[in-house]
Amino acid sequence: MKKQFNSLTVILFASCINIFAQNVDKNHSIIPKLPAAPKAEPFIVKTVSIPNNVFETDLVNYLPDGKHIIMEAHFVGKKKSDLAVMKEDGTDFKCLTCELEEEIGDEMPVPLPDGKRIYSPRGVLECSPSIVNCKESRILPLIYPEIPEAKIIRRIATNMSPNGKQVASGLVTTRGYLVLISELTRVSDEKGDRYELQNGKVVASSPNEADFAAFRPKIDGAGEVKSFADGGKSLINLALFEGNNYDLAKIDLTNGNISRLTKHFSYDEGTYPSPDGNWFIFQTHRHTTRMDAFGLIPRPLIAGLPQAAGVSYQRNAEFEKGNYKATRFYGLTMTDKHGDRARLPQEGYTGTSIMTDKEDAKLYNHLGNFAWHPTSTRGFFWEQKDPATVKPGELTGRLRFITFTSRKPTKPLPVVFPDLKWATDLKDFKWTTANYPEQGVLKGKVSGYAEISTLKPAQGSADEPRRVIKYVDFTDDGEYILNGTESSTLRLGGYDKPVIWEADIKVSGKHTGYLLAKEVKFRITSMSSGIIRAQLDKHTIEVDLAKGLPTGVAGVLR
Repeated sequence: MKKQFNSLTVILFASCINIFAQNVDKNHSIIPKLPAAPKAEPFIVKTVSIPNNVFETDLVNYLPDGKHIIMEAHFVGKKKSDLAVMKEDGTDFKCLTCELEEEIGDEMPVPLPDGKRIYSPRGVLECSPSIVNCKESRILPLIYPEIPEAKIIRRIATNMSPNGKQVASGLVTTRGYLVLISELTRVSDEKGDRYELQNGKVVASSPNEADFAAFRPKIDGAGEVKSFADGGKSLINLALFEGNNYDLAKIDLTNGNISRLTKHFSYDEGTYPSPDGNWFIFQTHRHTTRMDAFGLIPRPLIAGLPQAAGVSYQRNAEFEKGNYKATRFYGLTMTDKHGDRARLPQEGYTGTSIMTDKEDAKLYNHLGNFAWHPTSTRGFFWEQKDPATVKPGELTGRLRFITFTSRKPTKPLPVVFPDLKWATDLKDFKWTTANYPEQGVLKGKVSGYAEISTLKPAQGSADEPRRVIKYVDFTDDGEYILNGTESSTLRLGGYDKPVIWEADIKVSGKHTGYLLAKEVKFRITSMSSGIIRAQLDKHTIEVDLAKGLPTGVAGVLR
């Protein structure tokens, strides 16, 4: 997705966002037995030209005809972004909204099945007689629903189902964060023409269904909205299954059950399932060591909650001076529909990188989304050029076209319209307040335990309370056994306060290693600081947050 996590999103996310799932006791730390991984397949990637007066087309999608793509286009000399259409080869480029005053976009444009309308979180573009042959166009506003006992502060990410009706929205409110699935409905009355999100169902919120007494938050599938999958039967969201390891989870919208797609220790985010349901492409840092220090050692989720916001801010060059648009360091990885078979590449299948050009991860990184052709044989994506090398008016990246050369065309999965009977009607939704005990015991899901206590500051002190966790043969999966201690301030004084974290943990069992964090201060308004050292088997990483993190370019930290 184009939009980044912002500080408020991650803080609410870290407050124990939860899914109303029926399988809340499933141990997602244990990797289930899955079918054999697919063999590597050949592909070619080329650059498609765009008009000279366009400097960026970072959000793209296919129209239903499979011959044209719709894109968010940024024109030289214009502050407003527009939607444009063109053929796969870059010909027949036509701007659809250049003559309109309203602006539309911000996230991947989604064409509705009728070929006449384009959904975006800011409004719906209507074209007559069609998008391809658009002679008249207008943008109608999109109205979000009222939230019980709360006000919407901002939307974070949205997407539309292939069924052309259901919309998933991640909404930050004055009471917390929730994921809402609503029905896109066109309304015409005395107030005018508009679209509304009606009949909302809450499929995730902060912090319902956490087991506070057991120190078990639930964020397995209830983070930022990514994509519908399986013809609309499923929704893929960002997830945290372990402390500070951002992964992807799929929610079965027919019953609320969750499956874990990614298990790798690196940071995964934007997700793009193929129309036939057989493949996933997603944004990731797996091709670099940038985020390794945070997720290499699997820790219980409660341990990472206070640091989650600060960790997420490390994935981009967020605080570089003069960099108006944070440099991304994402690559793109593809797995089959079952996702990872291991959390360590040496232990099993963790997908295939599809950004393999000699300039990828050096001069170019992924930004935006990935758009699959209806046959699941090819697709488009945008690569951001290092902003430090781009002058005003120049191309900010390149539009890439990938073809999987050995694949035979397939048909998209049948469209599904799940009724969401298991989810809560928005009108009936009740907020829950997170309330973890000051002390107690966290039991390992397989064996061992952790003693949890809270150090309170002296009366009148400006210091924050600190949660201390002492691990005693603790393991959630039976493979990584933790002993040692870590502690973290709890950021009760405001979301913009630094979080101070220290750790001295040893790993035994199937793997050996350690995690050391010394005077680490995670900030969301400026550069973080402190030194983190981690080792797992032969993989060793050391970072000084004040100096920056690895970028993929040897010796370069940002």
